[in-house]
Amino acid sequence: MLSNVKKLLPELKVFKKQLTLVAITGVFYATAMATSTKLLKDLFDGLSAGEHEKVLNLAPLMLGLAVIMAVSRYFHIFTMNFVAECLVQNVRQRLQQKFMSLNLSFHNNYHAGAGGLISRILNDIRTIQDGLRVVADVFLYPLQFIFLIGIMLHLDWKLTLAMMMAAPIIAMILKSIARSMRKYIPQERDALEYMTSTIKESLDGIRIIQSFNLEKDMANRLIRDSNKYLDIRKTVYKRQEAAGPASELIATIVILGAVVYTSFEIAAGRSTAGTFIGFSAALLQLNPAIKRLQEAYVRIQEVGISTNRIFSIIEDPSEVPEKVNAHPFPKDWKKIVYKNVSFTYGKDMILKNINLEINRGEVVALVGSSGSGKSTIVNLLERFFDATSGEILVDGVNILDVGLKDLRRNIALVTQDVFLFSDTIEKNIWAGDYNRDRADVMAMAKLANAHDFIMKMPKGYESRVGDRGNLLSGGEKQRISIARAMFKDAPILILDEATSALDTASEIEVQKGIDHLMEGRTAIVVAHRLSTIQKADKIVVLKAGEIVEIGNHKNLLDQQGEYFRFHSLQHT
Repeated sequence: MLSNVKKLLPELKVFKKQLTLVAITGVFYATAMATSTKLLKDLFDGLSAGEHEKVLNLAPLMLGLAVIMAVSRYFHIFTMNFVAECLVQNVRQRLQQKFMSLNLSFHNNYHAGAGGLISRILNDIRTIQDGLRVVADVFLYPLQFIFLIGIMLHLDWKLTLAMMMAAPIIAMILKSIARSMRKYIPQERDALEYMTSTIKESLDGIRIIQSFNLEKDMANRLIRDSNKYLDIRKTVYKRQEAAGPASELIATIVILGAVVYTSFEIAAGRSTAGTFIGFSAALLQLNPAIKRLQEAYVRIQEVGISTNRIFSIIEDPSEVPEKVNAHPFPKDWKKIVYKNVSFTYGKDMILKNINLEINRGEVVALVGSSGSGKSTIVNLLERFFDATSGEILVDGVNILDVGLKDLRRNIALVTQDVFLFSDTIEKNIWAGDYNRDRADVMAMAKLANAHDFIMKMPKGYESRVGDRGNLLSGGEKQRISIARAMFKDAPILILDEATSALDTASEIEVQKGIDHLMEGRTAIVVAHRLSTIQKADKIVVLKAGEIVEIGNHKNLLDQQGEYFRFHSLQHT
């Protein structure tokens, strides 16, 4: 478990100065507290003996120690809390960046979906944050424990050694708790992931849920997930809270024994009231120190588990690999070549030995039934996945050797499932290239046939589009995405069934924007409706992951093969 916590050490090194302050203030607090406890003996002995001057001399010293304790504890706790906030913010940012760099296979196969990943970025990081706050106790309470034991040994070493026989019992309790934590907390985190996933699906799928009257079903699903989570939490709480009462019971027995023993010592003249008060004060202050160390120990177990879950993603090798000395994307390239490209997803062969040439300036359409591999071909070009075998070359340069950002900078993507950020229309179009002057946004919107409907909105280009663009119609969202692609001004354009989800009227409006977008670009069009690709320079027909026909619309119809069959089905 400590090996998992050690993964946070590089993150903590950034805060060396602050952690040094935490350590120093912890030492000051523990020293001042232990010293004031020791002075209690002298103070009460002075009172018992009627030594008024001695009492007056000790009072300002104890007040000064109280001030040191108050100031040092403030900076000790405040600084550690702030460090914890900063550290988890850094880890949260790293985790989000990792999410965005992981390939689509990771996201598609993650057991709890996006909701599970959200749970890790929120719940597991919160556990780390709460646990790090008690790290301050690791600086403070061991010192306090040592100083108090030292004082107790000084006051009565026999009694102190007798009391320390309880330490192995407390250690056994903590060891038992640690075993339980390692067993149940991972189960708890998984249950929380599924619960978060259910909540996210309830929000994302609200239209379908309401349309199919699935509200009760989703509510029951959350109840099941919640009950499973609560059952595990109940077990965790049982284990966590068992340490406190057990330790307090042991401490009470020890304190009562110390009181009885000291009363006999005082009666026999071998001890004084001041010794009794000092020893009792040290003993009473020792108990909360032990409790805080127990809590810190339990929290460290939780931090270790959550850290392991976080870093299992941060260290996941599923990122799209990049060459250290990557080539730039060829500037004046002439052709894109798929050479013996195959792709396997899990146990399924999606593409089989694809050989395809796309010349610069061509419009190439990919057609075929669902699952034939059309979208996979374009996904491989953008390196959302990498080919299992074969090469994709741009003028002889393997795209694996090209910088990933440079590769994607040269490709604009318009998909059927349009994603818009929950921001303004202007910001969504400008997202095509933030390095470009935003003054060009309106010009691109006009070319995309979007300007007129934008100007009818209450705030024009400053109108917000809602979550995923849900305040706009399908055709309006698609035209915004086309304007965004135009703003990017990339030489390669991918249209992945960009109009298949639209009605006829919307498709006509969107097609006007697409026609402008395709001008002067190399376009790869994944098509469902054959009417949209009849003018393509090259039509590639796929079946079960293989290319079965290549040609233009007229030639393929004359062959009366697979394309002819598709065409006939859509025109009957």
